[in-house]
Amino acid sequence: MKAYVIVVFLAVTTARIYGQMDEDAMSRPEREETRGPVAKTETNSAGSFRPGSGTVIVAELSDSLDARKAKVGDQVKCEVVQDLVYKGSVIIPHGAKVLGHVSEATRSTKEQPQSRLGLVFERIVLKDKRELPFQYPAVITAVAAPIKRTTGPTTQMNDLPVQMEKGRTTGGAAIDAVGANANLAGANMRLPGSGAIGASNRGVIGIKGLALENTASGMTVIVSAKGDVKLVFETQMVLQVTDPSHK
Repeated sequence: MKAYVIVVFLAVTTARIYGQMDEDAMSRPEREETRGPVAKTETNSAGSFRPGSGTVIVAELSDSLDARKAKVGDQVKCEVVQDLVYKGSVIIPHGAKVLGHVSEATRSTKEQPQSRLGLVFERIVLKDKRELPFQYPAVITAVAAPIKRTTGPTTQMNDLPVQMEKGRTTGGAAIDAVGANANLAGANMRLPGSGAIGASNRGVIGIKGLALENTASGMTVIVSAKGDVKLVFETQMVLQVTDPSHK
């Protein structure tokens, strides 16, 4: 009987200890508050990471935009092109989606030649479908033309799309592979692009006739003095999460 009582007591005590540990683990936020490039980061009630005020993201438009066709409320999608790293960890990886909407769209007319296009972004969607809502809206701080991608002749082995024979990885095998596809040698291959912008860029870069204008509400609007604002596919943008009270 005494042995039975001791076993029951230990089982109950162990259950209480592990139960408390589980409660403590559930009560802790998934990520601690970060500063610097993701300043004032916080977690919501579900424990999800929220990029805070000061977070800067470099992205490319997933679709073209035209102020003549755009309507307030239309969804806008971008793709993150540079990993956002903090303390050695990738906070927001490239390839993630940035979702927002059109906040203002004014077409150019004879009476009013100026065209305006406002874009505001609210959240990140990761490849695993998890959503990271921004602590505050993200506004545009820079706009640039798409990265210039060119092709040119090359004889570099690692640039040639040759298929090696299974199990053969030597230099001689590579030469044999090129020999079997002589038309590849010196062919035009895709070269590294140029004109990529970074988080420190500001204003409009490489697009004539456009300017960025700050509004009284702390947002930004892309303005064309004459003609409609048009942003082509893969237009580069720098987005920054901004606290409206600090405009």
